[in-house]
Amino acid sequence: MLWLSSLGLTISYLLYQRCFTALSKVPGPFTASCGNFWKLRAAYKADMPRQNLDLHRQYGPVVRTGSSTVSVDDPAALSIIYGFKTVYNKSAFYELAEGWYHGRPLSNMITTRSKTHHTHLRRNAMHAYTPATALSLEATLEPSVAQLLHSLTEQCRNGKGPIDVASWLMYFAFDAIGRLNFSEDLGYLATGSDVEGRISGTALVLTYLSVIGQAPWLHKLMFGNATLQKLLDIEKTNPIQNLAIDMVKKRIAKGEPNAPKDILDLMLINEGPEPSKLAIHEIIGLTTTNLIAAPGTVAITLRALLYYLCRNPTAYKLLEQEIDMAFESGALSLPVKYEPASKLRYLEASITEALRMHPTTGLLLERDVPAGGVELAGHYLPEGTVVGINAWVMNRNKVVYGPDSDFFRPERWLEDPSRVVEMRKCLLSFGAGPRTCAGRNFAMMEMIKVVPSLIRKFDFRLADPVREWKVQGHWFAHQSEMDMFVTERRGI
Repeated sequence: MLWLSSLGLTISYLLYQRCFTALSKVPGPFTASCGNFWKLRAAYKADMPRQNLDLHRQYGPVVRTGSSTVSVDDPAALSIIYGFKTVYNKSAFYELAEGWYHGRPLSNMITTRSKTHHTHLRRNAMHAYTPATALSLEATLEPSVAQLLHSLTEQCRNGKGPIDVASWLMYFAFDAIGRLNFSEDLGYLATGSDVEGRISGTALVLTYLSVIGQAPWLHKLMFGNATLQKLLDIEKTNPIQNLAIDMVKKRIAKGEPNAPKDILDLMLINEGPEPSKLAIHEIIGLTTTNLIAAPGTVAITLRALLYYLCRNPTAYKLLEQEIDMAFESGALSLPVKYEPASKLRYLEASITEALRMHPTTGLLLERDVPAGGVELAGHYLPEGTVVGINAWVMNRNKVVYGPDSDFFRPERWLEDPSRVVEMRKCLLSFGAGPRTCAGRNFAMMEMIKVVPSLIRKFDFRLADPVREWKVQGHWFAHQSEMDMFVTERRGI
């Protein structure tokens, strides 16, 4: 009889969740109304971006994806949820991503749920991320661009067949942030390898966070458990955090900045006692974030651009022609300089289109509904509901981007100026509002410098143009299985 009672209680709970809660009128799959099963399954299968988009195309602009989670695809909701005057705070998901240092969490501008702490971090660190700072470090970046070109040239001349371009772009992105952050070469391109397993180690952490983050309470039973953390010595097992700690300690011991001052130097200028200055653990947290977010964003976007160009010969040819004309006119030369390259309209449109088609983040940008609940996009959401917009969904909104939003077409960014303004407002690839990606200026500088360099020097072709690439649809939507034939362009 006990099993009958358990069955009855389970059925009663499922019926209550489906039919009688405040979210029961929000459309969505049955499994989403009965718990976090839908979210957990989509994250576990690494298919959240596609499945989230499919839900909205089936059910409309507001979809229930969990017992207390709602996904929104409404441009009008962007400023409400993420704007500078928003009353929505980040959800518990982000706390899972905080590392630990000397027994305390390493909050950063991405993970902190406190608006006060976020403001404190931005006030003391944003001078390190300005366009002027990015330009001051342009020359520091150039050896990494040159090394990428050299490494790909060697791969071409070795004649061993298709090249794992996805990995080489990640090696470049890690070396680039090493130079921008520390004025040091981290050795990824030089060795052609995942130095100290930092890339693979980060991928495992992001997979864990992506899945367990769909039911954050599970974290307390796993790696968020204090006893387990001590037994496994969690603080010392994160290779990216360990690199950040070593670099910060090394710079403090050095006692003087580099010339020009790199990102770490600029953050250390504001090092001092809280709350007016940055504590060392905050600088370590910010540095760790740079080492995870920056390479991910740059590598993912560069991969997307090359992949979609290879699948769209017309766009590839137009970009190649624009770049060739710039070189032949003398506007560009190697090493490519940011200022003249940034004026190439089709280049900028192509990078923006790659950001739109394949945003870095594959999950909801989660926020908690504030006290008293809200009316949002025609539905009442009670206090405590987790609500958010997935960049993969908003970036393919057909009202904003047109009926061809599923297709790579850089020209959309060069057409009706008033529509382009609206499209840029809705582009979620770097986030929105006060939580916009701090490092976007560096990311754009890297891509605007490296793409003309690659397209000018090489021809890229997918090794298997019929097969789709593999997308790991987690927090960071990394790609693989996009090997390419890379050949040096003759007469260039």
